[in-house]
Amino acid sequence: MSDHTAGRITRRKAVGLSMGAAGLLALGAQAAPASQREAGRLKGKRVLVAIGDFSEGLETYYMVYRLMEEGVVPVVAAADVKRLQMVVHDFEPEYTNYTEKPGYFIQTEVTYKDLKPADYDGLLIPGGRGPEELRQYDDALALVGYFLDENLPLGAMCHGPQLIYAARPVRGRRIAAYCGIRPDVKLAGAEYVDEPVVVDGRMVTSRGWPDLPFFMPKFLEVLASV
Repeated sequence: MSDHTAGRITRRKAVGLSMGAAGLLALGAQAAPASQREAGRLKGKRVLVAIGDFSEGLETYYMVYRLMEEGVVPVVAAADVKRLQMVVHDFEPEYTNYTEKPGYFIQTEVTYKDLKPADYDGLLIPGGRGPEELRQYDDALALVGYFLDENLPLGAMCHGPQLIYAARPVRGRRIAAYCGIRPDVKLAGAEYVDEPVVVDGRMVTSRGWPDLPFFMPKFLEVLASV
């Protein structure tokens, strides 16, 4: 999201404006192209959701539930199989930077060390502070590198692209991400794009959780194409 937007939008306002009275999951179902749901091209596919301690909770659960709605099997991966603490990143008028509060827990299912990337059709990387942690793990970097090398569906938002440019060179690629890592994206040689969603080949990126209704339909389109 842009600096201007980050300074003004709050979770309550974003939810009210973007999701309406029907709620988060109903909006997600409406946003997905009907042709995909009817054709069932996504049913049975398996997608990893790569998180770490203090990954952003709304981004993580939205991704998981939207995959489930489309018949996709989400598998939550982390460094350890455990009940993992997520966080709420919000924008409040009295602060320039985002705030961080404890969020929901989530049970992880498989470790980066034990999983086999070839068993999965796609990879999603929520934001928050999880991607910063995951850059320390060779197995997590190898996982992201595999999806980039094989040109498989890969989605990342907010701070998620940190893991992408830590795993592989990104010179010449187009990436949307949280505005705070814009200098990093540029230094890595990529073009920083301040838009709700960017599709570069089979890599889908977005700026943060207010972009989720735009991000997931595009990722699902890419996933359905392989």
